[in-house]
Amino acid sequence: MKEHTGVRIKITLLTTGFVFILLVLTIFASNTLIIFALRHGWIKSEPGAHLVPLLFQSGIISIIIGTIISFFMSHFPLRPLHTLIRAIHEVSAGNYDVKIHLEHPKEFQELSECFNQMTEELAGTEMFRSDFINNFSHEFKTPIVSILGFAKLLKSQELDARQSREYLDIIIEESRRLSELSSTVLNLSKVESLTLLADKTSYSLSEQIREAILLLESKWSKKQIDFDIDMEEVMITASRPLLKQVWMNLLDNAVKFSPSAGCIAVTLRSDNGDAVFAVKDQGEGMDDKIRKYIFDKFYQGDTSHHMEGNGLGLPLVKRILELHKGSISVKSQTGKGSVFIVRLPKDGNHSTIC
Repeated sequence: MKEHTGVRIKITLLTTGFVFILLVLTIFASNTLIIFALRHGWIKSEPGAHLVPLLFQSGIISIIIGTIISFFMSHFPLRPLHTLIRAIHEVSAGNYDVKIHLEHPKEFQELSECFNQMTEELAGTEMFRSDFINNFSHEFKTPIVSILGFAKLLKSQELDARQSREYLDIIIEESRRLSELSSTVLNLSKVESLTLLADKTSYSLSEQIREAILLLESKWSKKQIDFDIDMEEVMITASRPLLKQVWMNLLDNAVKFSPSAGCIAVTLRSDNGDAVFAVKDQGEGMDDKIRKYIFDKFYQGDTSHHMEGNGLGLPLVKRILELHKGSISVKSQTGKGSVFIVRLPKDGNHSTIC
């Protein structure tokens, strides 16, 4: 509030100063021209004559000179505004690459920085929107095309029983994938619309994580993955069903990216009123570029789509943790696996992490 008041005062002083300079220049120029005209006899003023004609002529000269000076000088203070207006029109037309560079006064410099930052944010948002639509279309279109293609093959009735079963299995798998994708999108939309958690309960966090590991047994046992579990008994006050999705997503990713016969390390600790969970895999890891975008919707580091997934799990995890006033971070190096670290306030009200 004080900062805005200071800006208003500076603008008022700047405007007042400009008007004052304009008046001084007008008076000086008018008086100079009137004196010059009197000396050369262009304006007659004899002793004892009425002053009305003289004042009238002086007024006309002052008005003309003031108008001319105002016309030329107004371009200087209004030039930054014209530049800003042109840039705003560019942005409204969809050009988010436009930049302005106003140097004087200081307030206009700040205006330039804010405007340029705004266009950068808009450009990033537009890029994100475009990528979201493209990825969303791809993730939905792929299983639909598969289902349609294999359904047409089954309709041809020229297949043996083995081929029919194989194609039916593919249709079932693609239908399951489409159903999971739809459910995840709806779930993410629901979670993003939440602002407060009304279903908080106190329960054992360590027990919930153990349950999540057991629910994924079919996946990690198939890959012969071992778990190195080191967890303290931690009680937490939170939304139990939402946090369950966090552990299921993180553990499922760890299983997915771990090599066969690998090992996943899971730890849970209490730290200054927070619960700190970490899951470490022995997968391929990530470089800085991939790590930067893994929490964006539909982003997948595996551009070949060799790994099953839709790029919505980690954005969902991040949003759920934000609702709990928690945070998530990742440490990873190419070829050395990844570690996801979750920090949550145990009482559901605060977190020590900045």
